[in-house]
Amino acid sequence: MFVDEITIKVKGGDGGPGALSFHREKYLPKGGPDGGDGGKGGDVYVVGDENLETLNFYHSKKKLVAESGSQGQGNRKSGRDGADLYIRVPLGTCVYNADTGKFLGEILSPSDKLLVAKGGKGGRGNSNFLSNRYRAPQVAEKGEPGEEVRITLVLKSITDVAIIGLPNSGKSTLLSLLTNAKPKIAEYPFTTTEPVFGVFDTGLRLVRLVEIPAIIEGSHRGSGLGNKFLKHAERARVLLLLFEKEEDLDIIKTELSLYNDNLLKKDIITFHKDDIYSESRLETLKDRITDIFDSLKLSVPLSLEEERLSIEMEPLSIEKIGETFYVSSKDLAKDLRRIDFTQRDHHLLLNPLIKRYGLLDALRRNGAKEGDRVIIEGIPFVMLEGRIKYEF
Repeated sequence: MFVDEITIKVKGGDGGPGALSFHREKYLPKGGPDGGDGGKGGDVYVVGDENLETLNFYHSKKKLVAESGSQGQGNRKSGRDGADLYIRVPLGTCVYNADTGKFLGEILSPSDKLLVAKGGKGGRGNSNFLSNRYRAPQVAEKGEPGEEVRITLVLKSITDVAIIGLPNSGKSTLLSLLTNAKPKIAEYPFTTTEPVFGVFDTGLRLVRLVEIPAIIEGSHRGSGLGNKFLKHAERARVLLLLFEKEEDLDIIKTELSLYNDNLLKKDIITFHKDDIYSESRLETLKDRITDIFDSLKLSVPLSLEEERLSIEMEPLSIEKIGETFYVSSKDLAKDLRRIDFTQRDHHLLLNPLIKRYGLLDALRRNGAKEGDRVIIEGIPFVMLEGRIKYEF
């Protein structure tokens, strides 16, 4: 089975909680807060592996999670950071957000590394909240949850020449004559049901060829094997079109244009099916391929996407129902979940957060006044003069 497209859920490691601890030592009864910070959760990266050709390894994977950070300790000891998780994929893999379709990046070389899910920050220990006013702060921060996202991996193989044709046009035979590949060859149509790769040595460099499973009239509508395998021709510099009669070329070019107009902008070589068995014609084809690729100074994999992800803080959404104001914001909710409201001095975490998001001003603009109830992502608060207070 040749897997070239999968969707999996990935999650960064959770940040470790900060420690709530006070220094205790003989002859030093008031040692003060010494809780250390929690460790950062591991990040999730997609990286290139030139030894892989398919995404088969991830076919049965449902969710991949990076290691979480460890809890902070007393004596101001920080928790250990979680290990990063590396998802190894073949070169040519494109990465998309499965829920929005947003392009996140592509892996074109073994050195490429794409961050797809961030690990959560470690929580701050109570030693961070020591001040002249709070000599013994009873508060420590929870670790931030790791980012969770569904990603789609789409392999668009890095190739130099794509062999394309109708059923029984001799694609497998030609590939076997040009390269070291051993494709299945038979008289019946659709013998090849997945891309087959081979390497052609020009004497100066290696040229990678791929045989695309046969397309037919209507492939763009799902007829035959459909046109999904044409993605492996997108990075090729040359398209080698095999045909038996001129009408075949019209069908092939029409299907290519309906899949992606840019395919027809590539260098195209047409080759008649009967010429496969002519030694002189086959040598002429080899010479032409050699001339094209030996003239290239450097074979740089073709990038297929230019769009990149931009990240912005989600705005607050406030709705008044009766005398209660409901505040919605995924970013604010994520930060609130890092607060343990059972701790006496939780306001040392809450108040800076409310200020950073401009929540008080936003509530006042929507008509909120002292004593009004405020629900933030299911957590109850009450509006007071100059602040909001957690409602137990």
